[in-house]
Amino acid sequence: MHIDRRLLGWGLFFILVGGIPLAVRANLLDAELVGKWPLLWPLLLIAWGIGLLLRNTPIQWLGGALAAITFGIMGGGLLATGAGGLPIATGCSSNAPSVAFADRTGNLDAAAQVNLEFNCGTLALNAVEGSAWSLTGSDRDGSGPKVTSTSALVLIQPDDGGGFPGTGRSAWIVSIPRTPAITLGLTLNAGDGTVDLSGASIASTTMTLNAGKMAFDLGATETAGDVNATVNAGAASLNLPAGQRDVNLSLNAGSLTVCLPSGAPVRVAWAGTLGSNNFSAAGLNRVDDSTWTSSSFDAQQAHTELHVSANAGSFELRFGGTCRA
Repeated sequence: MHIDRRLLGWGLFFILVGGIPLAVRANLLDAELVGKWPLLWPLLLIAWGIGLLLRNTPIQWLGGALAAITFGIMGGGLLATGAGGLPIATGCSSNAPSVAFADRTGNLDAAAQVNLEFNCGTLALNAVEGSAWSLTGSDRDGSGPKVTSTSALVLIQPDDGGGFPGTGRSAWIVSIPRTPAITLGLTLNAGDGTVDLSGASIASTTMTLNAGKMAFDLGATETAGDVNATVNAGAASLNLPAGQRDVNLSLNAGSLTVCLPSGAPVRVAWAGTLGSNNFSAAGLNRVDDSTWTSSSFDAQQAHTELHVSANAGSFELRFGGTCRA
């Protein structure tokens, strides 16, 4: 008998997701012990690390198998006992009234760096005319985030002391100026983010999404440089303009949609375990096991280099149309 290793992880996942609830109902597993399933999340990091270390070796499937087993145990535990033990299910689901915090603002040089870290709630990031940035919003007590600001750097971080992902919901509206060239870093934990940078000049972008949802739009920027994005247990969309840039994407247990203008030339390097893509349906041509290109692709012409690593996740590439998380 030959086992298809491409499907091994899915088999392990579904066996555990279905078997654990049955075992709990039959009193073969202790419900209290199974209810500790949220504590297993560090194993996912270990599994993804093993997958990276063993990439391009005969046993690279081990990382994916460990991730599938972990997801299976966690999924089965969730179905059997519910989400009461999950930190983001308690700390980030509060409907308590929020209090507006003091507005923050400042001016930026012709080139500047903006780093945002947001936990729990809703984040809106947009671009405005001029050279000034601003922050408005609310949180559980009106204290606001911790802000470090100079004319060359803006750093905005949660200041709740509650650990990941915080002990209450926040709502931030952050505006960055269109005039300076911005190097942007954004981390969103257990929240819902909307980013529209129309007209902005973005030198480069680094984005990390953990257990949340993100709609990130760079499609109408004045300029947009290289992009690095990681999605862990979340759903994200990324709208990009055509042009010469490197886009490095890592997807771990979630979904990611990337949208490019119709006819935009692109070359895709694909890797991962238990990951799915729609490259054939999107009209790409398969060059080899890991490389796809758009129709009439010419490497000498300006194009997007798309590097995608997907572990237990779904990746979709769209040309034209709407890109939503």
